Amino acid sequence: ALFPFSIISSRSIALAQLDVRPRLSADPPKLPPGTGKPDDRTPGGTPCPSCDKIAGVSFTPLLPVNNSGFSGYTLTGYPTFWFYVAYKIKDISGNFSLVDAKKNQVYQTTLKLPQTPGFVSISLPATEKPLEKNQAYRWTFTLNCPSSDPLDYPKVWHTGTVQRIDMPALENQLKTSKLEERTKLYITNSIWYDAPTDVAKISERSHWLNLLKAMDLEELEKEPIVGSIVPIDREINKQK
Repeated sequence: ALFPFSIISSRSIALAQLDVRPRLSADPPKLPPGTGKPDDRTPGGTPCPSCDKIAGVSFTPLLPVNNSGFSGYTLTGYPTFWFYVAYKIKDISGNFSLVDAKKNQVYQTTLKLPQTPGFVSISLPATEKPLEKNQAYRWTFTLNCPSSDPLDYPKVWHTGTVQRIDMPALENQLKTSKLEERTKLYITNSIWYDAPTDVAKISERSHWLNLLKAMDLEELEKEPIVGSIVPIDREINKQK
């Protein structure tokens, strides 16, 4: 197994209900260590006291949380990172950064979040260097809430790991499979970073719910998929 599942959860039940066929013979490498406590989605930092939370989960990566914290695989050199943000307030900005195993900064950007709470995504642009195969990277996503005190801006953040794996057989199988089967393959092979982008393109919400169940996030079933966040510098250039 890719994760040391020791806790019987709704995710375990969901996986059983999916009736997923066995993994491909070429299993990916062991997941890189993440951070945080198992089954704890509480972000670090100090939440904005004026932020309205419209769901039990206020801010979380769209990933399962386990003994490795938030971690998973991608098959692409330019992955997309999904988050759920429930804060409903104007002028929330975010900082997203990605560093390699030697703590060299690979990517950093500042974003302005939409006022609509829901699922948002951040993609590594094709103008950047792609992730190297079989290398672990650490991402950090920080939300900066507006404050009347210029010396005290409330911040919350999550961090986790992503690793690009080389599995040509799995890639070929995904290309020829229907969405339901692709969803199963993503889940059983822990390709957590690629699954939401693929599933979100389809209007059929049942596959999205299956994905949320596998992450123990089914309570967010009815929350909207807002989509990609445009970095502030790109938005400024577009307006010029």
